[in-house]
Amino acid sequence: MKRIIFAFLIVFTFQTNAQDTLKLLSGKSKLIQLNSHDYDFIYYKKVKENGELGRKRKKNLDHIFTVNYKDSARQYFYQQDTMFDNFMSINEMEYYLEGRRQGRKHYKAYKTILIGAALGAGVGMYSLFPLKYNKKEKSVNLRDSVTNSTTTVRYFNQDALSIPIPYGEIFPIGCYLYYVSTNTAVSTQKYKADSIDMFKEEAFTVGYKQTVSDRKLLAAFGSSVGSFVMTVVGYFVFDPVEK
Repeated sequence: MKRIIFAFLIVFTFQTNAQDTLKLLSGKSKLIQLNSHDYDFIYYKKVKENGELGRKRKKNLDHIFTVNYKDSARQYFYQQDTMFDNFMSINEMEYYLEGRRQGRKHYKAYKTILIGAALGAGVGMYSLFPLKYNKKEKSVNLRDSVTNSTTTVRYFNQDALSIPIPYGEIFPIGCYLYYVSTNTAVSTQKYKADSIDMFKEEAFTVGYKQTVSDRKLLAAFGSSVGSFVMTVVGYFVFDPVEK
């Protein structure tokens, strides 16, 4: 029994220590066991939370910033090259990726989600029940072909206040998506980081802004989904009649 426990501890210690860190250009990191790499890919196994190794995977080198090996050595796969839009130096990229990480850690798009949900629900409901105006009473004479009698039917006709383009619901949703994707000005008084002084680095601010933009756009996109769901569900539930 002692031998089994001892063997288990050796294996567990080996698996725990045999961890490399893969750092991607998206700013995300993952624990891996690196097997090999060639000119295009690295081949690795992801380390799970319980310390076990997953299946063998590969990652294109164009998406990788660095690999930090378990022996504290570091290998950079990113190179500054303007021909491939790699304008930042390695030091600047370090700050950029830290900005991405800090943005994911501290920025939560709760306000954008609430506004998007309200907008999506509002647009969906308005497409079902638009405002009416210019209400007029009209009549039509219907003749019975059997008795040859005429009956007058009176009804009200009114116009709907809507955007005069097909699928007009897309317009307010599109405007909101455009707004949140462009309104990414980072203020050190508005956003948080482990240290406010980090915003003094331009590359850090650029990375932070990119994360804010991505999160806002993803949250705002939910408004279009909400609008679609409300329109479809509302149509089948309330069954609005077209004129």
